[in-house]
Amino acid sequence: MENIANIPATVFGFLGAGLGLAALLSPGWAEKLVRLRADSSRPEGYAEFRATFGGVFLFLHVGFLAAVFLGQGVIGAAAILSFGWGGAAFGRIVSLVLDGDTVRSRHNFISIGVEVTAGVAFALPVLDFVFYPPL
Repeated sequence: MENIANIPATVFGFLGAGLGLAALLSPGWAEKLVRLRADSSRPEGYAEFRATFGGVFLFLHVGFLAAVFLGQGVIGAAAILSFGWGGAAFGRIVSLVLDGDTVRSRHNFISIGVEVTAGVAFALPVLDFVFYPPL
């Protein structure tokens, strides 16, 4: 890792990969984390938790970590994850505005904080590249 701007993004890369791995191995845990429940009459619901909250989350973050440690494509990978985490925060904020008091919970405010922080952490390598391009 040659750039200090990559450090916060790398930390969140490991955190995101860990969340994905945990959801992949324990969809029940993922249900509690995201406040959703798979329909017990449709067992493929657990496959959906493993796929989206597990596999997609895990592989996106592992892909970013591979880019960091291989030194290739860090900026593009960081930009994609920054937009993804930022989009999650944006969607949650839209929900706070449009869905009213029912979604104004401690969980949602903490989630916005985590999502914005992750989005900013992944934006740091991109901003560093934009403002201080390599010679």
